[in-house]
Amino acid sequence: RFWQYKITNDSVEIQSGFIFRDRVAIPIARVQNVTLSAGPVLQWQKLEKVVVATASSSHKIDGLKDDTARRLRDQIMHLALEARDE
Repeated sequence: RFWQYKITNDSVEIQSGFIFRDRVAIPIARVQNVTLSAGPVLQWQKLEKVVVATASSSHKIDGLKDDTARRLRDQIMHLALEARDE
Protein backbone atom coordinates (compact mmCIF):
# COMPACT_ATOMS: atom_id res chain seq x y z
CA ARG A 1 0.00 0.00 0.00
CA PHE A 2 0.92 3.58 -0.44
CA TRP A 3 0.06 6.31 2.07
CA GLN A 4 0.66 10.06 2.11
CA TYR A 5 -0.67 12.65 4.48
CA LYS A 6 -0.48 16.39 4.92
CA ILE A 7 -1.52 18.41 7.96
CA THR A 8 -2.50 22.05 7.49
CA ASN A 9 -4.16 24.51 9.84
CA ASP A 10 -7.48 23.79 8.10
CA SER A 11 -7.45 20.08 7.24
CA VAL A 12 -5.91 16.64 7.38
CA GLU A 13 -5.36 15.40 3.84
CA ILE A 14 -4.86 11.66 3.34
CA GLN A 15 -4.04 9.85 0.11
CA SER A 16 -3.91 6.07 -0.03
CA GLY A 17 -3.43 3.43 -2.67
CA PHE A 18 -1.10 2.91 -5.58
CA ILE A 19 -3.18 1.82 -8.55
CA PHE A 20 -6.55 2.91 -7.13
CA ARG A 21 -5.99 6.13 -5.21
CA ASP A 22 -8.29 7.57 -2.59
CA ARG A 23 -7.92 11.16 -1.48
CA VAL A 24 -9.78 12.67 1.43
CA ALA A 25 -9.58 16.02 3.17
CA ILE A 26 -10.88 16.12 6.73
CA PRO A 27 -11.62 19.60 8.09
CA ILE A 28 -9.74 20.13 11.36
CA ALA A 29 -12.86 21.62 12.96
CA ARG A 30 -14.71 18.31 12.41
CA VAL A 31 -12.10 16.10 14.09
CA GLN A 32 -13.49 14.60 17.29
CA ASN A 33 -10.92 11.97 18.19
CA VAL A 34 -7.49 10.74 17.13
CA THR A 35 -6.44 7.29 18.30
CA LEU A 36 -3.41 5.08 17.85
CA SER A 37 -3.71 1.34 17.40
CA ALA A 38 -1.47 -1.55 16.45
CA GLY A 39 -2.33 -5.18 15.93
CA PRO A 40 0.21 -7.97 16.37
CA VAL A 41 1.83 -7.51 12.94
CA LEU A 42 2.22 -3.75 13.36
CA GLN A 43 3.56 -4.22 16.90
CA TRP A 44 6.10 -6.73 15.60
CA GLN A 45 7.26 -4.14 13.05
CA LYS A 46 7.16 -1.36 15.71
CA LEU A 47 4.56 0.53 13.70
CA GLU A 48 1.20 2.10 14.56
CA LYS A 49 -2.00 3.16 12.83
CA VAL A 50 -3.44 6.65 13.37
CA VAL A 51 -7.25 6.82 13.17
CA VAL A 52 -8.83 10.26 12.72
CA ALA A 53 -12.52 10.18 13.67
CA THR A 54 -15.26 12.68 12.88
CA ALA A 55 -18.94 12.52 13.77
CA SER A 56 -19.78 10.60 10.61
CA SER A 57 -16.68 8.59 9.69
CA SER A 58 -13.11 7.65 10.49
CA HIS A 59 -9.98 7.60 8.36
CA LYS A 60 -6.68 5.85 8.98
CA ILE A 61 -3.02 6.29 8.24
CA ASP A 62 -1.23 2.94 8.50
CA GLY A 63 2.37 2.00 9.07
CA LEU A 64 3.81 4.94 10.98
CA LYS A 65 6.73 4.62 13.37
CA ASP A 66 5.69 4.91 17.02
CA ASP A 67 7.17 8.36 17.64
CA THR A 68 5.86 9.74 14.33
CA ALA A 69 2.36 8.44 15.10
CA ARG A 70 2.36 10.06 18.54
CA ARG A 71 3.56 13.42 17.17
CA LEU A 72 0.92 13.28 14.43
CA ARG A 73 -1.84 12.52 16.96
CA ASP A 74 -0.71 15.39 19.19
CA GLN A 75 -0.46 17.82 16.28
CA ILE A 76 -3.94 17.00 14.93
CA MET A 77 -5.57 17.20 18.36
CA HIS A 78 -3.81 20.50 19.12
CA LEU A 79 -5.10 22.00 15.85
CA ALA A 80 -8.62 20.60 16.47
CA LEU A 81 -8.74 22.13 19.95
CA GLU A 82 -7.56 25.48 18.58
CA ALA A 83 -10.24 25.35 15.87
CA ARG A 84 -12.95 24.75 18.48
CA ASP A 85 -11.77 27.72 20.54
CA GLU A 86 -12.13 30.10 17.59
